[in-house]
Amino acid sequence: MPTEATFLLAGLLIVFAATGWAFAWFGDRDRDAELPARINADYIRGLNLVLNRRTDEALELFLQMAKVDDETLETHFALGHLFRQRGEMERAIRVHQNLLARPSLSQAQRDQALYALGEDYLGAGLFDRAESLFKDLTDSDTVAGTALERLVYIYEREQEWEKAIDAQRRLEAQRGEKSSHVAHYYCELAERARHDGDLARARDYLKHTVRSEAGALRGSLIRAAIAKEEGDHAQALGLYEQVLDRDSRFMPEVLPELFDCYAQTHASGEFEQYIERLVGRDRSTVGNIAYASIIGDLSGSEALRRCVEEFVYGDETLARLVDVDSLRSATPEHKSQALERISNALRNLGLASARYRCTNCGFSTRRFIWHCPSCKLWETLRPIQRFQLDSVMG
Repeated sequence: MPTEATFLLAGLLIVFAATGWAFAWFGDRDRDAELPARINADYIRGLNLVLNRRTDEALELFLQMAKVDDETLETHFALGHLFRQRGEMERAIRVHQNLLARPSLSQAQRDQALYALGEDYLGAGLFDRAESLFKDLTDSDTVAGTALERLVYIYEREQEWEKAIDAQRRLEAQRGEKSSHVAHYYCELAERARHDGDLARARDYLKHTVRSEAGALRGSLIRAAIAKEEGDHAQALGLYEQVLDRDSRFMPEVLPELFDCYAQTHASGEFEQYIERLVGRDRSTVGNIAYASIIGDLSGSEALRRCVEEFVYGDETLARLVDVDSLRSATPEHKSQALERISNALRNLGLASARYRCTNCGFSTRRFIWHCPSCKLWETLRPIQRFQLDSVMG
């Protein structure tokens, strides 16, 4: 049910519109002088209904008032928008359907009303009805662009990637600008095909991603996964290393795969050299490597063990939980056992905490995804790459 505040706000909007309307009428001496008084009386009656919480009667009156004169049209749209914003979708739908029943609407006004009704359906979760309206508006002179945007939104929500590709390309053609969205849609299709075992089709989808920077990065990850599934570990290694060269923040996702590929090719010595090269190029990667190694439960690599040890010694918060001086002076066997216990504790902490965060809106999740469900942007989630030790410190 609508709240008193809803109709009070609506009433105020209508009163403001009526004030301007009345000034226009009083300024025109050729008009009938009695009409403003009748309209103003209706506005006052509507407000009285609102204040007495007779909301259904108030809605009926406001709808009838909107039929009287075109001057109230924008107020009608404002009333429908207000209902939608407050989640009262049935009333918003009724307001805009009432508008569409008026034969005097211009084409631009009709398109505006259809778009508003589509937003109502979208807010009510009636995606099929909203899609139908927005599709009809893609040739509109006034709302085609925004209608295409809403279609893209619907197809993303419904994971109808081929339809999303078509709508996004039409939107890009209309606006004369490119985005990374299409590349991600093809990557989504490629991922789906890979999981279905259709690797050839997955490769066909990936051909459409190479010209996009986002598609090249994500596409490399999918190609590497395909190569690994087919037993081509050498190709997978090259692709995974390319990903880290582009963006080292993907270390938690890539390092376990690299470790496994090197193990499958019986080239553990080359893995040691690769880690040493990474550290040699940039000492700041030690923490990222240690985090990925601990989260991925990677063992048997001396290079990774050294990164974990250096991370434990260098983290100020962790140093307050661990007797670093005793650890440094411990025998190799005791040091190894202590580092294993620390790693297990950190792994449990890391897996129980949010591991990824959107760099745009701050949304956090334990699972890596490419499309932020909060701000709706692509490729903004990145591994946090640090343990939430503050929660342990209390």
